[in-house]
Amino acid sequence: MRGSTWTQHELNYLENFWGIKTLSRIAKTLNRSKVGVFIKAKRLKLGASTRADEFMTARQASLMLGINDSQIVLRWIKLKGLPAKKREMLLGKKFWMIKHSDMINWLENNQEKFDSRKIEFYALGSEPKWLQDKRKKDKRLPRNRFKKWTQSENNLLMILYQKGKKQKEIAEMFGRSVNSIERKIYKLKRKQNV
Repeated sequence: MRGSTWTQHELNYLENFWGIKTLSRIAKTLNRSKVGVFIKAKRLKLGASTRADEFMTARQASLMLGINDSQIVLRWIKLKGLPAKKREMLLGKKFWMIKHSDMINWLENNQEKFDSRKIEFYALGSEPKWLQDKRKKDKRLPRNRFKKWTQSENNLLMILYQKGKKQKEIAEMFGRSVNSIERKIYKLKRKQNV
């Protein structure tokens, strides 16, 4: 596609994945040269290419991991030992920057904290053996593991529970573990009694 006009789809892809995927990966996916992608990113003011290849923000890390709430990654930084440094960026704004290799090492050592089913294949740049094994293991987990409960789910859960539905059936309906259902019922019952 050398010298061709960028489509809106390509521009969206570049903006969405700059800093999440490596420059090489973006170039390969878009069938463009690394130089061409770098120049377009610079014209779009997406930030330095070294950051795109080596560093990511907490938000970019959460998107890469399929987590809708970047606060989770910030908690990992502040409370769970995810290595990161606060860096000043454009206009004096400060962001937590995570080195790609540190992120991969931390994920390997903290596998219970994330769901590999939400990570796009090769989003980390490679598929290490530990991640392949985790993907196989996570396939057996409830589909809504780590997902926040909504108020309507809470209401439906209590209705089903009060109607005498078995917790195993409820767990299957919600795509959650029996333990998760038991804990949620306990919390909701306590909240109602307060």
